[in-house]
Amino acid sequence: MTGWRGVCAEVPEPPAAEQARHLEAETRRFEAAVEAMPIGVSVFDGDLRLIAFNDRLRDLYGLPPELMRRGMPMEHMIRASARLGNYPGLSPEEACAFVAERIGRRVRLQRERLLPSGLLLKTTIAPLPDGSTMVVHEDATDRARADAALAEQNRRFDHALSHMSHGLVLFDADHRVTVVNRQFLDLYGLSPETVHPGITAETLIHRRTEAGNFPGLTPEEAWHQVRERLATRTRYRLDQTLVDGRVIAVTYAPTPEGGFVTVHEDVTAAKRAEAQIVHMARHDALTGLPNRTLLHESLAEALAGASARDGVTAVLCLDLDRFKTVNDTLGHAVGDKLLRQVAARLSAAIRDEAGTVTLARLGGDEFALVLQPTSRFRAGRLAGRLIEAVGRDYEVDGKRVAVGLSVGLALAPADGRDPEGLLRAADMALYRAKGEGRGIHRFFEPAMDAAVQARRGVELDLRTALAEQHFALAFQPFLDLAAGRIAGFEALLRWHHPVRGVVSPAAFVPIAEETGMIVPLGEWVLRQACREAARWPDPVRVSVNLSPVQFRGGDIDATVIAALREAGLDPRRLELEITEGVLLQDSASTLAILHRLKGIGVRIAMDDFGTGYSSLGYLRAFPFDKIKIDRAFVADLAVRPDAPAIVRAVTTLADSLGMTTTAEGVETEAQLA
Repeated sequence: MTGWRGVCAEVPEPPAAEQARHLEAETRRFEAAVEAMPIGVSVFDGDLRLIAFNDRLRDLYGLPPELMRRGMPMEHMIRASARLGNYPGLSPEEACAFVAERIGRRVRLQRERLLPSGLLLKTTIAPLPDGSTMVVHEDATDRARADAALAEQNRRFDHALSHMSHGLVLFDADHRVTVVNRQFLDLYGLSPETVHPGITAETLIHRRTEAGNFPGLTPEEAWHQVRERLATRTRYRLDQTLVDGRVIAVTYAPTPEGGFVTVHEDVTAAKRAEAQIVHMARHDALTGLPNRTLLHESLAEALAGASARDGVTAVLCLDLDRFKTVNDTLGHAVGDKLLRQVAARLSAAIRDEAGTVTLARLGGDEFALVLQPTSRFRAGRLAGRLIEAVGRDYEVDGKRVAVGLSVGLALAPADGRDPEGLLRAADMALYRAKGEGRGIHRFFEPAMDAAVQARRGVELDLRTALAEQHFALAFQPFLDLAAGRIAGFEALLRWHHPVRGVVSPAAFVPIAEETGMIVPLGEWVLRQACREAARWPDPVRVSVNLSPVQFRGGDIDATVIAALREAGLDPRRLELEITEGVLLQDSASTLAILHRLKGIGVRIAMDDFGTGYSSLGYLRAFPFDKIKIDRAFVADLAVRPDAPAIVRAVTTLADSLGMTTTAEGVETEAQLA
């Protein structure tokens, strides 16, 4: 039998071949790793020939694929890249020399340059131990943009810190200063040498205490207070008053990282403005005196104190006499200056008064005063002193001005136990003082309250009467002595009250004037009188009294014309009687109205001539048709020797001015003669 026999044996591979395969595998792994890198990589041997690279390198420089191959001299690649503009400012030869010189140093070097594509490329040259060189090329565009954005943000932050009006300090979680701006240092008088980033909050508080920022506290006490507030980790705001009087608002706020920030604002001006607003809310702007609000508070405090000590509190209501005349004739500017002088005199008069005194201006020419503790005698003596002080003449803008003062007094607890009641009682006493001649003082009496209530009742009834037309006219004749006949009738208003009966005009006309009801009431009288007169014989006139209040609206002439047109009455048959009080209000406007009425034929008469103090001046200002001698002079003809002389003087004056004279209230033959 024939055949073959074989023997197989494992023969070990030579070591050199095994190392070659191992090196090849390592090379492939290296090349794969390099190719996967997001950065460009090139490796040159000692002869500066390219031995490794990746596609990212070509992409970064925009190099053609055929240019990049192993064994290619570095200078070929540099020249090609330079011709593409990747070495700004350098020619291909200069670029080669530049790179070769840097690689030849055999030290790690970095450089950034901007490529024509707009990329910012960061190149790192790293010599390797075997004599080769690795060059890493990194796209730094995004990082540069981020750095620029961060730098811009920091610049803006620094700009904001240096230009903000507030002081700011930022602390880290260890309570150390990380940011402090100049405004903070200037606000507290600190220096950058003593307060800077790195110092602790405790050190900062010590520095501030040494600079006088915590008046009355030692550095340890100041830090103890601040440390307790910091421990709460809650936002707060407090106002600190410095030793120089400035007020700094400090706002504390914790940060998420465990630190905190403090903002410091000088609010001195705002606090002063706030205090000024509070002051203005409780003080009179013109005189600087307390106003009604502060007076009520002071009176309430005084009454509370008086109840505990059983003391007496006096309330004085003060009102200037003849102030309105000054205001109307000399103007509001003079009136305001006069009020300031009056306030100064009142303040001087109470300066030495014992006890607590509060002087207030309630508005217009009204003042009030609270005195506590006191007595009836002392309060009355003070009222007299105030009247005397205010009554002296004043010099205002070169003009001599005279006003007086009337005072009403009420005492607690006898006249009231609350501010409203006491002021009301003092006001009633003031009303009595003005009614009894002015320039005097009167204490409150219970009967005054009854009188006020009665007046209030008349006012309420008057409103009802006006709405329901409870009024009627009576006509009093006036005679033409030369012709011996009735020349006309004066319309007199009468009120027929369902309960009171006939109410005298003296009882309700003043109330109607004070409340303004005289305007609709006077218009009713005018229209009714014109309608009645239209039925009389042609020569007979009708005379109607006008109140000064009716002239305040400035349209009384339109009301008169409407009444004449409605009644169909000849304007020459209407006579309007006014007092000098009408001309005291606004003489220019009033005279214009009177001239318009006189221009259409209406006759104008001056009533109550001789009872005022400036009637003669008004006779020169306006050509009245008639002067009416007040009935008081007529009644005195038989009892006073000077009365005939006065009547004769008036009639002579009227005759010389071409005016008619009417004597009111002639009831006897002797008076007629």
